Amino acid sequence: MTKVFMIGGPGNISRGTVDYLLKRNYELGIYTRNIEEKKENNPEVKFYEGDRANRNRLEKAFIDFEAELVIDTICFEPSEAKALYQITEGKIKQVIFISTVDTYGYPLSRLPFREKDQFRPPHGSYAQKKRTIELFYRDKFHKEGYPVTIGRPSLSIGPGFCPMMYVDWGIKVVPRMKANQPILVPGAGRGLMHVGWAYDVGRMVGRIIGDSGAVGEDYTLSYKDCITREQYISLFTDYLGVDPERIYVPQQYINSFPGIENIDTIDHLYNKNMAFSLEKFKKHFPDYKWLPLKRGVKEIIDINEREGVFSEVQLEEEIIDDRIIKKWQSSLRDWNN
Repeated sequence: MTKVFMIGGPGNISRGTVDYLLKRNYELGIYTRNIEEKKENNPEVKFYEGDRANRNRLEKAFIDFEAELVIDTICFEPSEAKALYQITEGKIKQVIFISTVDTYGYPLSRLPFREKDQFRPPHGSYAQKKRTIELFYRDKFHKEGYPVTIGRPSLSIGPGFCPMMYVDWGIKVVPRMKANQPILVPGAGRGLMHVGWAYDVGRMVGRIIGDSGAVGEDYTLSYKDCITREQYISLFTDYLGVDPERIYVPQQYINSFPGIENIDTIDHLYNKNMAFSLEKFKKHFPDYKWLPLKRGVKEIIDINEREGVFSEVQLEEEIIDDRIIKKWQSSLRDWNN
């Protein structure tokens, strides 16, 4: 039985990987923190408890499990990549490093962006470190044949990660949709987004691991097609069975709104077009079948409803979306008068 050693998880993406591999009779070991509840929910997995930065503990777990395949889902520092390389050098057939599409740099040099297209400088320390790690692994592959594969997830939605305009990953916006309150839409709603269901992205990782033809390759990991911002919002409203008013506000107006620079959001999600080509993955893995994106939206809403997350939201509380809408509509009235 083939053994896969996973660093981190099961989490937003990697839970899909776990299910995919177990259904195909892989033997799975996971090195992660807080393992008691995870062990109860995944009795078929052998868990090792430890911190990603604890090299000695990580190495002991890797040696004990005797894996030939590795998936690293939580490598964020170049030093962690170097440590894993030293631990696994000459001992494995493949390691998948989970990076990010943010290493491509924005605005994208081509739409839809292919893995072979020109990279632009990544913005922010997160993307910069991921790119540094990619270059480290690529160098080891070309010079030594180190068997690395790079996977770059796009926006991977799940119960705890649901980007929706400008606040709280959708937690405050979905209840507003249910109450048919106005919804802010950047621009005309035609900007491109490339969203994947995190669970399905994890399944893609499970399909890649163990495939010798994927060694030395890099893949964008997301849904097979991109959608518009309007279509993204409709995925939620359609499932909820509501049709709230959409307020279309020019992106330039939003960008200049007081306080917008302090909001914790993914800036390029609404300022830039995000569209990636999945043709390389489709060509290399023609048997892979994507799950419907709407199932990811259903999961987000159902789980947060069941856990009472949405019920805690105070609809009368004004969020920045509301202030932008009010100010924009006021400016339109002044203009018309």
